[in-house]
Amino acid sequence: MIRNYFTLYHAAMELHERLAGGHVNEIFSQRKNELTISFIDIDGRHLQIVVVTHTPLLSFFLREGVHKKARNAANLMSVIKKQQVSSIDISPYDREIRLHLGDASTIVLQLFTSKTNVFLVRENRIIDAFKLKNSLAGQSYASGNNAPGVLRELEVLAMNTTLFLEQFSSRNEESVPDKLSAILPGFDRTLVREMIQRTTGETNPEKLFTAFQSLFYELLDPRGAVSENEHGEPEFSLLPTSLPQTRLFDAVLEGVTDYSISMQQFLDTKEKMKEVRSKLLREVGKKQKAIDSFNPEMLEEFARNYERSGHLLMASLYLPRTDRKYITVPDIFEPGTPDKTIPLKEALTLHKKNAEEYFLKASKTRGKLTIMLERHARLEQEKTAIEARLAATDTIRTSKEALRFVASLTDLPSKSGVLQSKNHRSALPFRIVQLSPSVTLLIGKNAANNDLLTFTYARPNDIWLHARGASGSHCVLKGATQNHRDEINKAAEIAAWYSAAKHSELVPVIYTLKKYVRHSRQHSAGQVLVEREKVVLVRPSKEMK
Repeated sequence: MIRNYFTLYHAAMELHERLAGGHVNEIFSQRKNELTISFIDIDGRHLQIVVVTHTPLLSFFLREGVHKKARNAANLMSVIKKQQVSSIDISPYDREIRLHLGDASTIVLQLFTSKTNVFLVRENRIIDAFKLKNSLAGQSYASGNNAPGVLRELEVLAMNTTLFLEQFSSRNEESVPDKLSAILPGFDRTLVREMIQRTTGETNPEKLFTAFQSLFYELLDPRGAVSENEHGEPEFSLLPTSLPQTRLFDAVLEGVTDYSISMQQFLDTKEKMKEVRSKLLREVGKKQKAIDSFNPEMLEEFARNYERSGHLLMASLYLPRTDRKYITVPDIFEPGTPDKTIPLKEALTLHKKNAEEYFLKASKTRGKLTIMLERHARLEQEKTAIEARLAATDTIRTSKEALRFVASLTDLPSKSGVLQSKNHRSALPFRIVQLSPSVTLLIGKNAANNDLLTFTYARPNDIWLHARGASGSHCVLKGATQNHRDEINKAAEIAAWYSAAKHSELVPVIYTLKKYVRHSRQHSAGQVLVEREKVVLVRPSKEMK
């Protein structure tokens, strides 16, 4: 309901209460597709209306304080700087909030449309605009103040059952929702659907009128509610909602602001995931290209030819050398075929030395082949790991999951083949084990390194592990919760391995959230106090099973 007329109606009224009598401090833009109108209210407090124009999901919100960067901020519409705000209202029919100023000019916020914009109006003409200024400047602006308006029409219908029934029966639309949308201005599909739900699906006109009447009066005095759907996308409503973790606000404008901040985070995370997927796809392509260029048969053929030339030279030691660059010898491996001409090194005077040179070439070529096979296997593993992370992005449903996933990528060393963020280009100074596409284990290397891991890199809700009753590495499990039993057991086995008890048959390992691990003044570096720990008994293992 963030785009509903009633939402903007209440937002405009609340803006009037907060800003009327104050003045415009300045208007500026410091991000693409974003305009900030800064005010000082009658009590001297700084408030800002931020308008976002690039998506209808997110049009405007209010924030307190001064949020202007010292650089890269473009000042706009300076002609109304310091003008007093006389009143704020909503256009009778359009989704536009209007800020009326003391010099008889008006700032119009055109919201929640594909053409979201802010323009300045004076004497019913647009004189300036944030977007499309050249084409809009000089155009007439119809205020619509003489029209009855959405609320007045709805109020007349809510007080007159007969009029509602007449208008409903006179409509030619086929479906009941279409008829209701046609006779009820400002009622979008969400409100029409709510009306029909309140009649338990019945389409009796009298029951529809009763549902409309009760809903209309609720909308005149609503509360803002912000929740998240099953995909983690924020939703705003003026009506009660059964969604879990719903945040309620007495002021609609507070709810709109909370929704806008949440939606901005959601969109930023979505864009980040899009970038991550694009980078992972490019990395898969690079690995596949390197794999496709692999040609072990060619190297093996070279090695065989070098070795055969060496044997042919050894079998032809009796032949005189008439040319320092070449020698032609019988092919003992394929009798009946033409003789074979073998290139020689001029500096080597003996057939035997040249034969040894060919055997050496064959050995080196087979060494290169071994290295190539190892590299090929490594490329395949890296490609599989990246594909697993790519597949994991399809299972992410919420912003929190996406943020955890992106954070897990930053913990990986570059040699693993997974990209790191710009702020983590170098590998972390710890041992790193990837337990799953989204779960990473960091392992300290010494006492000072343990402190660095636990008290600098670990987050409060990361899982902290250590072998109980033995010295060893601090281990931090990122991207997992205490419900990830398999990952915790694997991490515990590795933590046991990196401890003084690594040669024991079974080792108790404690684990807890990092926020329950703290320094002790009496202890040296790497020693900590642990609370709320749990214990798991494991066999030490350096590798994952």
